Amino acid sequence: MTQDTLAIETHALAVGQWASLLMALAGVTAAVLSRSDALLVDGLYSGVNFVAALIAARVARAVQRPADHRYPFGYDAYESLYVSSRSLVLIGILVFALFSSGEKIVVYLSGGEVPALIMGPILVYTVAMVAICSGLAWQFHRAWLRSGRCSQLLHAETRAALVDGALSAGAGTALLLTPLLIATAAEVLVPIADALVVLILQLVMLPQPLSMFRTALREVAGAAAAPESLAIARACADEALHGRPFKFLDIAATKLGRTHFVVLYVEPEIPVLGETLDQLRAALSAVLARSGAPVRCEVVATASPPFLPRPLAAAGSTAAPKS
Repeated sequence: MTQDTLAIETHALAVGQWASLLMALAGVTAAVLSRSDALLVDGLYSGVNFVAALIAARVARAVQRPADHRYPFGYDAYESLYVSSRSLVLIGILVFALFSSGEKIVVYLSGGEVPALIMGPILVYTVAMVAICSGLAWQFHRAWLRSGRCSQLLHAETRAALVDGALSAGAGTALLLTPLLIATAAEVLVPIADALVVLILQLVMLPQPLSMFRTALREVAGAAAAPESLAIARACADEALHGRPFKFLDIAATKLGRTHFVVLYVEPEIPVLGETLDQLRAALSAVLARSGAPVRCEVVATASPPFLPRPLAAAGSTAAPKS
């Protein structure tokens, strides 16, 4: 990653960090004033985004470090660990909200009293949050494009801002429309409208952090990169091997955060020096670099394929960045 790209990523994350803090404070304040659990969930979600942004800035710097004796394969796993940890926290907040809303519904059905909502703070909060989240999503997406579409941090922040905006818009609109149910057959639902909105939001929003967690977990576990990434790596290997005294045996590729790690297995056709292997690795690195995504590679000379024969399309399904 170039210094310009790092600067773009750092600036975008800094803006998102303080915007998330503002939204978290606004969400908690609006929840207290309006007596709405839905807005409290929204505020807590923004609070997680603020803390995550603080961590993301450190992760963005950490993944730039070269491999060393402490981390011989580099610091790229930090990015996947960040995404998986953040996803787990978001899942925890949504599950907490699910039980909280269920408790409110049980209280109402058992004859207990549920405080009525105050609509004024809900309207102001909803309009403000949708505007801020839309601006953040646009900023993160623009920064992601300018960075070469290789920053998983910016991609995750874009999705999080969109989710946060949808959460605010959906919760606020549904709550503001509940007075229309008065004097209708659905009037009985008005006291628990807030809890019902939270339950609906869980069904809509929970798959997103679950998907992010599953993808990040596959990366940390060392799953193979996407089939299209393996196909590109194979084509690059064929180009690098052209005219060199090596027989292609196999190629492996994994993905951690924004970085792919490619290992080319070859069998020398004649006795070769270590310098010849270094030249092959340099050629492979140069070809792979054309993809625009960060790639580390290594060449292993061996007499037999490292894996059992298998079709290329049978490899893993971790998404690869587009150039």
